[in-house]
Amino acid sequence: MISHIVRHNRGLTSSRAFTTSTAIFSKGFSTPKEFIQEKKQEQVEEQIYQQKLSNGNFAYEPKYLSENRVNEVTGRPIPINVEILKYKPINLPKTHGHQVAEIQFRGYDEDSLVRAGEFSSRAAFYLGIPTSKLVTEKTEKRLYTVIKSPFAQAKTKQNFHRVTYNRKLTAYDSNPEIIDLWLSFVNKHAIKDVDYKASITTYESLDFNKELDELSAADFKLPEAYSESEDPIAAKVKELLESDTFKTFLEEQK
Repeated sequence: MISHIVRHNRGLTSSRAFTTSTAIFSKGFSTPKEFIQEKKQEQVEEQIYQQKLSNGNFAYEPKYLSENRVNEVTGRPIPINVEILKYKPINLPKTHGHQVAEIQFRGYDEDSLVRAGEFSSRAAFYLGIPTSKLVTEKTEKRLYTVIKSPFAQAKTKQNFHRVTYNRKLTAYDSNPEIIDLWLSFVNKHAIKDVDYKASITTYESLDFNKELDELSAADFKLPEAYSESEDPIAAKVKELLESDTFKTFLEEQK
């Protein structure tokens, strides 16, 4: 399980935003009539897409590395997302190089740490999160010597050797809600023998404290990634945010 999450605030002189829009004149200049026609066409395509999305009329068309190789059990070719599990995880390239999250893996079984790290890296790839490679950190070795007999005067002693392995995975250039969704997914499928420790770095303006003072209880909401979640912790957090006790406490702190 992810033991705890620490958030760090850093003052920046410039703001950072995320957008999926493109420049109007990226493909050359357009006349006003052509521009209006393009916008109408985009709206029609968007409506068709929304209708298909609500009706669920999507054909099953997975991509394959080789359509000639058929699974003996299913009788179908192996999908590409299953086939690439045989290879190392793919890491998306950084766009700005701003660190937004870091997961540290700690445990006594090295194979379990590698599986946990590769699972987190693959999940980040499918969510569009640029990550570093799974970094190997310093291995801790400790030797414990105890008396073998329950008597204090016993001369026979016994040695125990414990080896603790450490791995680290860093995420860059992603929306905070996507990072929360990624960490919740990793936490849901966490390996029992591995200890997860996540830290999140947020970038705020220099007047962040003033902005916090101006916030009201209505501005504190649960992230959209947890809106349809059945996690009991998320449900409890939502209940606390909507309670009168939290609103009263927030007003008293101002």
